[in-house]
Amino acid sequence: MSWWTIVPRTLLAIVVFVVAAVVAGMLSALVPMFWLIAAPLVILVWIFMVARQVFRVLTTEIAITDRRVMSKTGLFRTEVKVTRLDKVNNVNVRQGFFGNMLDYGDIEVTTATAEENDNHLISALAHADSSATP
Repeated sequence: MSWWTIVPRTLLAIVVFVVAAVVAGMLSALVPMFWLIAAPLVILVWIFMVARQVFRVLTTEIAITDRRVMSKTGLFRTEVKVTRLDKVNNVNVRQGFFGNMLDYGDIEVTTATAEENDNHLISALAHADSSATP
């Protein structure tokens, strides 16, 4: 998992913080309320978003061997998926704007079975474009 996935959330928090500061500065009556309410609220939301992403990174394990693809996610409700390599049908890579800039993305390993639960979604993998090539 890539730690770069925190960057878009941090940039969003900075933009919201700056816009709120500018608006509060334009309306001088709101300046004290901004520092008492809006600033701590933006910081608290940012901490929540980053903590959620860090928790997801720390509780995800991925293994790809010459025989199988394995993924384990979660801490309290653990989900383990194991797929034999001969059952893998397709590998899809998705990268958004920040993923292209910071070199991370999502890899989806689809299987030949009809069940959607057998597919592996590996989110925020560093160097996703080179990881998916054989």
